[in-house]
This record gives sequence, structure tokens and C-alpha cells, in this order.
Amino acid sequence: MRQTWACSLATLIACASTETVPMAPHPSPYFDAVSAKLELGGTVYTYVDVDGDPERVAEFLLSLLRQVPSLGLGPQTSASKLVRVLGLDQIHAIGLSSYKNGALYRNRSVIYQSGPKEGVLKVFGGEPAAPDLGAVAPEGADLVWEQQVNLKALVDVLRALAERGIGASPQRIEEALRQQLLGLDFTVGQLVERLDTTAGLVVEIDEKRVLRIPGETVWFPYIDFFFQIDGLGELVDAVEKRAAFDPFIHAEKTARWVTIGPGIALPAPWNAYDPSLIKDRASGRVYLVSRPEYLEQSLAAKSRITDNPEFVEAFEGLPDAANGMLFLSSRFTREMHAIVDRTINQSGPSPGTTVARFMLPEAGFPLGWVGANQPEGLLFSSNSSSSHKSTLLTFGFAAMVPAILVTAASRLRSPREAPPPPPAQ
Repeated sequence: MRQTWACSLATLIACASTETVPMAPHPSPYFDAVSAKLELGGTVYTYVDVDGDPERVAEFLLSLLRQVPSLGLGPQTSASKLVRVLGLDQIHAIGLSSYKNGALYRNRSVIYQSGPKEGVLKVFGGEPAAPDLGAVAPEGADLVWEQQVNLKALVDVLRALAERGIGASPQRIEEALRQQLLGLDFTVGQLVERLDTTAGLVVEIDEKRVLRIPGETVWFPYIDFFFQIDGLGELVDAVEKRAAFDPFIHAEKTARWVTIGPGIALPAPWNAYDPSLIKDRASGRVYLVSRPEYLEQSLAAKSRITDNPEFVEAFEGLPDAANGMLFLSSRFTREMHAIVDRTINQSGPSPGTTVARFMLPEAGFPLGWVGANQPEGLLFSSNSSSSHKSTLLTFGFAAMVPAILVTAASRLRSPREAPPPPPAQ
């Protein structure tokens, strides 16, 4: 009997691997497709048929939003149309699995969907491809993130919602797109048209250097970074034009680069940085960097992040082709927890620090994550210090929030509503 047929229609923690597993008499029609991408027998195995649930959730949210008069959402606003506009109507099932693999957990998440990706699902990009930053990020990088992104698809969703009376009006959206960006000869609409692209970020921490904010006792380690994005070369050209008459912008051009930086020195402690916008004239790729020297050092480095043993561990067994990837080093996760500790020591605990502590990966462990479009939905895979147990716990807390809001709203009365009469004596 196929072992992938285990634990149907249920969430099983610490599922035992047995040779025969009883099946539901009428299994979900999507179970086989989802379970084929999951791994049975580990710490977590979850399958949930959500056919029709997005529409029910949308109707619930609309019922809340209709209570806000300024939104103008009347009973004519259809939940089914809203779900179709968002592209969620063809999501039928989700699945999760986790198992321990050395010091980390191997996690998978599946969103099963039929038909072409529409609405917000198009924001995630097109065909998966091998990430590019592995050949650029230096071996000592502590965060490496790369993502295909199509924000133009998000604007299309906003337009479709506007046509149905949800959100800003179509006229307001078009006016916003015609606005000049930061006073440049470049509009918001031109920016959006070029944001069907790939973006990436590399961050490297220097624990030997400390950045202290004036008037604050919380300190941060010095970081170098570069953010890269394709397709925005014309934006740099527009800034270069502005630099010709703006004393606060400095522009330089070489055979390879166009470099835009501040025209004045930054005050301490920020003078440790030289933030610059750099365009590769050959490829049109644009970089936002902490200082130009760091980009040059990264591109010239002899060893890459793919040579880092932690990176190899974090991406062991994960798909090579992806629409998005993320790497966090053990140093990065340790420093994030240290910053939360220092914040608590200075100001005491707060809801923000509690949420941060809950959401952060465990300190001192690396993390690798990839997300990929599939012919039938999305597949997310990771090697992490935590399993999907914490994911399920987070879902549980998230599910409580709407119920709390509804309960609170039901106890609020309009100022025009008369209080109930006192009980008869």
C-alpha cells in the first residue's frame, strides 16, 4: 500500500510510520496530488481540503468591512467575485509536512490550485529558475534573499477591485500612477510597468564594529549590504539627470557604472556608510548599496556563498529551481535575538518584542527556504530550526483574531443607539 496515503484529511503530529493506514471511505479528490509532494512519517503531516473556504472567508471579511461606512461596501459586493478577482477561487487544498534531518527540520508546504494563476498568485512570478545571487553573494554573507516579483499584477488586482467598488476608485488609481516619482522625470506608472522583475538582497554582519544610535543605549552590529533589481536602469538615468542641478545628489559615470550618491557627508554615526544607487551600464541592473566598495568586493570575491558550509546545510535537499529563496546564517539569527534582548533590557517587554521572539528562527541555527510555482499550485520547502508545529500554532493564534474582533464589535454600540432599559424592579 502506498505510504503517501497516510493521515488523510487530518493533522497528525508525530505520525507513526505503519505499513497499513486506514483511509477515509470518501477521500478528498485532491489528496493524492498534495500528498505526492509531502513527506510522511515525521513530526508533522497535515492535509486540509479548503474547497469553497476562500469564498466563506471573503464573505466573513466583507461582513466586517461593511460596518465601516467610509468604505462604501454594500450588500451588492459579492464574495465570490472578490475571490475570483484575487485569484483564490481555484485553491482547493493545502498540505504541510516536517521531519527532523540532523540539526534542522525539513519542511514542505503545498498550496494545490487548478487552472492558471490569476490575481495575487501572479505576483509570485512566472517559471521557476536557478537563483542568481548564489554566484554573486560572498561566502561571508549572512542574509541572501532573491525573489521573482510581478507588482504590475498587483496593480491589475487593485484596478479590478476598483471596478467593483472596493478600495480606491479607478480614477484615483490612474491619477496615482501618473504622479511623478520623487519629483523625477519618471512616473509611478513607469515604475510599476518595470516591476515584473527579479530582486535580491545580500547582507553581511561585522560583529567587531558597533553602530550606536545617539541618545539610545541599544546598539547594532555594523552591516554591509547590496540590494539588486533588474529593469530599473531608466530610474537611475532620471536621477542622474536630476543630479545636474541638485546639489544634494552626486553622480559619477565610468565605462561600467553610473553611481549616484549623496552630495553631502552623512552625520555620525551614519558616516560609516556611503549609500549609493549604482547602474551596471551593460546589463541595466541596478544596485542600492551600503557603500560602493562592498559591491565591488562582493563581485570580485574568490569564494561565494555556495562555498559556505552553513549555506550547503541550509539548502540540502531543497529544489534547485525556484521563484524565491532565502538564506539566514547562524550569526544572523543569533544577532536578531540579541537585538530583541537588548531592546527588552532597555525598555522592557512589549507586544512587539513578544511577537518578534515568537516569529524569529531559533538563535544560532541557519535557515534555508525556497518557493516555487508548480503546474498545480505552489510548493514551499525549507530547512529550519523549527518544524511546522510552530506554523500550526501561528495559524491557531491567527484564527482567533477575527473571532476576537467580532466579539468586540458586537459589544460596541453606535452613539445614536439608546442604551437598553434597566431591568424592572
